[in-house]
Amino acid sequence: MGKSNIHILIGKFFRNDLPPEIQKNFHAWLLDRNFPEEKEKAMGALWEEESAVADESTFQELSRLHKRIEASGRTLHKPIGLYIRRIAAIILLPLLGVFGTYYYLTKINPVVEEAQLKECFVANGERKQVELPDGTKVWLNSGSLLVYDKQFRGKRRLLFLNGEARFQVAKDPEKPFLVKTAHMTVKALGTVFNLNAYSDQDVTIATLEEGKIQVDPCLKKDTSLILSPDEQIIYNHRLETLSLNTVDAGRVMQWTDGYLIFQTASFDQIVKTIERKFNVTVNYETEPFAGRSFTMKFNPDEGLEQVLEVMKEMIKGLNYKIKENKVYIN
Repeated sequence: MGKSNIHILIGKFFRNDLPPEIQKNFHAWLLDRNFPEEKEKAMGALWEEESAVADESTFQELSRLHKRIEASGRTLHKPIGLYIRRIAAIILLPLLGVFGTYYYLTKINPVVEEAQLKECFVANGERKQVELPDGTKVWLNSGSLLVYDKQFRGKRRLLFLNGEARFQVAKDPEKPFLVKTAHMTVKALGTVFNLNAYSDQDVTIATLEEGKIQVDPCLKKDTSLILSPDEQIIYNHRLETLSLNTVDAGRVMQWTDGYLIFQTASFDQIVKTIERKFNVTVNYETEPFAGRSFTMKFNPDEGLEQVLEVMKEMIKGLNYKIKENKVYIN
């Protein structure tokens, strides 16, 4: 039997395949109370056919979905809302792993709403500090998404991160603290560490300030490393390389106070950080800056133009132009 038009449109909506003007109107239609049976049937079909395969943009898709749901400021029609949250659960499956798949979707209930997952999203240009149910303090950088169970039920405190966060972990030896990203898992009992894991960059970076953490990169062969204070591991998932460095962890974490710090960072990394911090889009050619690394530090009161002026002085041949919320580098 062929797919209905509603089925096709809902699929396109979740895959972001509709033009912006149609997206807006379709979003309002999806959340209203008309045609509930047709919508529920289509959402159910999407649930059944979804393969649960996701790439490194998984958390970005969840973030966009979350914002779509919240943007209307209205209560979801219950059956539709449950299917939307179930699809959100599928998007999370590749990062939940065996524990998440079994515990959240079978032991508790096949509805994300029942699992009480909380999503904390920080928009570009912002930073946020949150306190978790166990007393752990988390600082989230621009463009970050943190997902966790509101009550930390079970034998582990399990979180999922896309972005950058500093964790000051509350001690609980009976309940290990784990943070999963697309390419790395970090385990701690009581410690302070930083995790930089944006899905649009090639590297995931874990830095330890206090205590000890166990780092498990997603390599083809099992690799587990124990970090001591002021140690940093960088995993390049594109090249499948690992490097262990000694750093000043306190300096690395100064972003929580508004500093902008680059330590042997690629030009691509710098550009992506600038986009998130200042909520702008940077247009540039990668080739002229490929293979180079840069070390820079900017104070919290330095704005976009000041940052670009310093880069212009440091990087030969770099010129820029700012037009509204876009930056053009050549």
